[in-house]
Amino acid sequence: MKGTKVYLSLGSNIGNKFYYLLSGIFKISKIKETRVAKISNFYSTNPVGYLDQDLFLNCAIEIETNLSPRELLTKIQGIELELERVRTIKWGPRTLDIDIIMFGELEIDEKDLVIPHKEYKERDFVLIPLLDIIEDKKIEEIKTYIKKEKTGVVIEKKKKVLVSRCLLGDRVSYKKNHCNNYIFKLLEKQLEIIKMCPEVDGGLPSPRPSAEILGDKVVNIIGEDRTKEFKLGGEIAAKLSQKNNIDLAFMKGHSPSCGLGKVYDGTFTKNIIDGNGIAVSRLLELGVSIIEVNEDE
Repeated sequence: MKGTKVYLSLGSNIGNKFYYLLSGIFKISKIKETRVAKISNFYSTNPVGYLDQDLFLNCAIEIETNLSPRELLTKIQGIELELERVRTIKWGPRTLDIDIIMFGELEIDEKDLVIPHKEYKERDFVLIPLLDIIEDKKIEEIKTYIKKEKTGVVIEKKKKVLVSRCLLGDRVSYKKNHCNNYIFKLLEKQLEIIKMCPEVDGGLPSPRPSAEILGDKVVNIIGEDRTKEFKLGGEIAAKLSQKNNIDLAFMKGHSPSCGLGKVYDGTFTKNIIDGNGIAVSRLLELGVSIIEVNEDE
């Protein structure tokens, strides 16, 4: 799609910072009439204003959107709330902060919406990530704002993560299709991806009869008990996590192996109930944060 080019700054300094930033990016990609175009490197940065808090993890993204600035602001504030953003201390700790830095060539000066962002020229943690993605004509201008002294902005090394193979375009689902999500292509320089498919790794072929969780078992649509294979796949995912010190995984929604919070109920009627897939349950036991991802829509 083609829309207005917008630059956003994202920051987190509570809990699993990569979880919050990446969750925010995937949620932004699902906003109507909006598409993520570029993602900067991730940077460790010093807090500003209120100093008695942990270091931040920051990045910048370029999006294209057909929404108005006010519509976009409402959407990103909703994402902050979904990810447990609490506003108690000015410039204080936060799970996720999303700021609109530039919105095309627009200039807006309202009580709760100022574009370009009124403080971005003073913030190296915004400016340096912007240099990774900003259009050519803006690069030299952005460089002039960056402080000459040590900035306190340090690029992070690649983050190791587990990712369900189907989300990367591998045809491993029960239908032998995939759920490819374009955001992973934009994150090739930022993430070290360890691919896995708990169902195939557990010994199931592709294609295969669809399966759902029924009580404490996993059965397929022709009545076969596949609990053993699903549990084996969960253990393989767990071992990959432990071997690689993984604390973040991207899993396919509603799957009996990879679903998070909601799964099909075992009746094969597309009825959804509360629960986790077998592999997700195992990873959660190990303290791995899960981001549920669906296909590129």
